[in-house]
Amino acid sequence: MTQLRRINLFLSILIFMSCGTNFPERPLIQYTFETKTLEQILSSGPVWSKAHELKYNFGYWKPSVWVKFDVSNPYEETNDYILELEAPWVDSVLLGWESGGVIVQKQFDGSKPFAEREIQHRNPIYKLSLKPYETKTIYVFIQNSGILSAPFRIWKINSFFDRMERDYIANGVYFGIILALLLYNLLIYISVREKAYVYYCMYLATLAINYSLLGGFFKQLFFPNVAMSVKPYLYVSVNVSLTFVGLFSLTFLNLKKINPFLHRLIFFSVVAFGMMAICSFVIPSNWIEVSFIYTFPYIFLLLMSAGAYSYVKGVKSSLFFLFAWVTLFIGVIFDSLTKASLIPSSTFGRYGVQIGTAFEVILFSLALGRRLRFLLEENLIAQNQLTTIKKDLETARKIQMRILPDKLPTNQKLSMVVSYHPLYDVGGDFYDYFEFSDGFGLVIADVTGHGVSAALDSSTVKIAFRNAKEFKESPKELIAAMNRFLCTSLSARFVSAAYFYIDFSQMKLYFSSAGNPPFVLIRNGEIESFECPGLLLGVRSNFEYEQKMIGLEEGDRILIFTDGLYENLKPDEEPDAILFPEIEPLVGFPQNAFHTNLLNRLSAMRQVSKDDITLVSIDLTKV
Repeated sequence: MTQLRRINLFLSILIFMSCGTNFPERPLIQYTFETKTLEQILSSGPVWSKAHELKYNFGYWKPSVWVKFDVSNPYEETNDYILELEAPWVDSVLLGWESGGVIVQKQFDGSKPFAEREIQHRNPIYKLSLKPYETKTIYVFIQNSGILSAPFRIWKINSFFDRMERDYIANGVYFGIILALLLYNLLIYISVREKAYVYYCMYLATLAINYSLLGGFFKQLFFPNVAMSVKPYLYVSVNVSLTFVGLFSLTFLNLKKINPFLHRLIFFSVVAFGMMAICSFVIPSNWIEVSFIYTFPYIFLLLMSAGAYSYVKGVKSSLFFLFAWVTLFIGVIFDSLTKASLIPSSTFGRYGVQIGTAFEVILFSLALGRRLRFLLEENLIAQNQLTTIKKDLETARKIQMRILPDKLPTNQKLSMVVSYHPLYDVGGDFYDYFEFSDGFGLVIADVTGHGVSAALDSSTVKIAFRNAKEFKESPKELIAAMNRFLCTSLSARFVSAAYFYIDFSQMKLYFSSAGNPPFVLIRNGEIESFECPGLLLGVRSNFEYEQKMIGLEEGDRILIFTDGLYENLKPDEEPDAILFPEIEPLVGFPQNAFHTNLLNRLSAMRQVSKDDITLVSIDLTKV
């Protein structure tokens, strides 16, 4: 079903690309191969040949051609027109006409920087204003190494810019498909490490480069200020594309085992394409373009034959491979026939290569998807191993829960609610308390890191806390004792912690911190935070920690937490700025409702959890 949805999506995109495609007719041209200047053409009147209605291509061996055609304004008002030469790869163009006895000339040089063009467009275009019912004869001298053609269109200026917008959308969709498939299959490669995915991704990348060069987007978008001819780079990228698609085919079809002869034939073809890519800067352009006339049908037929043979031999995913080449072959045929003026121009003919390659890469992607099905047995084995790991993690979770207090304090002078949410099955947060007649001591800690290793170290933190029990009424001494123990017990890991001692006889709170976030005090509807700076535990054994004190009142609510409570919510803001607006609407709530609602409000803000979360709320009971 996923495969069918992908194909339906692309068909919808294709329909969208075809909508609104209303091209103006090409002008009827006359041409001559005489080598003259524009002044000579206007004065001496060369012998002009009338082109066939659909003939705008003059082959690969002519270096230049003069063409002329008329542009008319049939309206009662002056209108602006755009003359577009649909050949972004042309070497140079000289366009001229006579206006009031003055010869107007405009030039285009394909090797000059894109930014110097009069109108910033991927094709050579020229603006022309015509008075009411005026007709001008346009003369154009075109030079090109390679195929020589004159595919002009005459647009009303508004229609041209409307069509240009659609054209960029259509090409954006095409490049978007290529990029999406590239990223998708690259991610799959990272997961499965199949060599075929590497070659396929390289083929997609070079395919996008090919069309960006062929369509005139490369200079426009990437190097607008660089003087360069794109032709050598186009020839290199095309041959590199054929190299990678050959390597992909060798890997995907497994020909080395089922047909060594086809394997060797494709391999030597790949080597030949690689050599052609290297030599593309020195071989004349027309020779390279003529070679494509033979190499494209050759590689199509070779790879389609290999795909059919592989399918017959039982490689079922080769059926998609075969269909991919058939769709590309059809697209290239329509594109070639359109450019050769053997069939009328149409949307499919105009975008034949793009449509064909888009279908091809989608089908290649589906073929690779089928290939993944053969990895199911390995995945089942991996799933069994994962189940075993999960059982071990569940055991580790149960062990860690034994490290944490198994019940809440029973002191009648306070009530406490705790929420402990590790990022994974186990976590590095820890809390514990001492309870005695006239006082209450609470420690909260956060071991750096997550998962099993942090959870194991949190048990060490508990040992450090219990060993420091003699300092339970002096937070700074207790934190210092824990620090000395952890400096000798932890390796390359640190702990943020805080200890709070409530003296009920004096109604005072003493606290000391080692990098833990400030705690929050809520009294009579007012919210205030307090902190005590200190170095993380496990860094320096002789560090002396500070201790602070605040007075308490019955009815006070104290919130103590680790930094996972507010981290990744608003990275640029302080904890108070994040928490206070969420606490304020809840200050009148009973303790349990307050605690639950605060966590829910913060969870709604949090898109992804990235740390363990521990929240302790303590209410001082009113007598």
